[in-house]
Amino acid sequence: MGKLIKEEFFKEFSIDEDYFLSTGLDWNELENIYEDYIELVPLLEKEAEYIVSKLIDVSSVHSVRRRVKKPSHLIEKIIRKGKKYQERNISVLNYKEIVTDLIGIRVLHLFKDDWQNIHHEILNLWDIKETPQVNIRRGDYNLSQFKETIKDINCDVIVREHGYRSVHYLVGIDITKTLNISVEIQVRTVFEEAWSEIDHIMRYPYDVDNPIITEYLAIFNRIVGSADEMGTFLKKVKENFGTVRDTDEVQRELDMKFK
Repeated sequence: MGKLIKEEFFKEFSIDEDYFLSTGLDWNELENIYEDYIELVPLLEKEAEYIVSKLIDVSSVHSVRRRVKKPSHLIEKIIRKGKKYQERNISVLNYKEIVTDLIGIRVLHLFKDDWQNIHHEILNLWDIKETPQVNIRRGDYNLSQFKETIKDINCDVIVREHGYRSVHYLVGIDITKTLNISVEIQVRTVFEEAWSEIDHIMRYPYDVDNPIITEYLAIFNRIVGSADEMGTFLKKVKENFGTVRDTDEVQRELDMKFK
């Protein structure tokens, strides 16, 4: 991997020189971070694979994706965060502690409520650095009832106006005897993952506020929410077959829920 060339880098990531100067960041220090991080990436790749191997066999897990941040994307993120990182005096000595998503893991499950099983396994496997965040869309749940159902598992509930659904964990991982980094784990359904990926591709980096794209992504998000509800309902239908409930009763409940 070659040296970081400022002009080429700014062109690739559409970074304006005036904006960069406004951040107060030191380009020479960013070069030092870049070169140091290149040496770290192979260790992170191995650790990411190990994390996947621990999660893939967890009950309720459908699949696991992992991503180690690319060196150029690390520098782009530091610049994009600008003053936030400059105020913390980010440097080659401390960037591993400041940037918390050098490794990102996505754990996907099929049914909406399966995340709680995965939640307990994550807490059994690793120490968490922050209280887990449950991100829900307004209207997904009766909020007070939902908070009551999860009151024993110590999570913060965040209501997102624009449809983002995911449970976030920040866990501490020992890469070496002297290096502990934060790993971001996101848990979501396969439907939520599909929406999130499409939303990201359509919005970034230039269409964040495009009203037409925003409107249709919101419609898509509601469809995803309905798909998750349907999956959960069908799971309950399957569990109830063989009981005293007959097919007509199940059909009536289905009609009432999705009419």
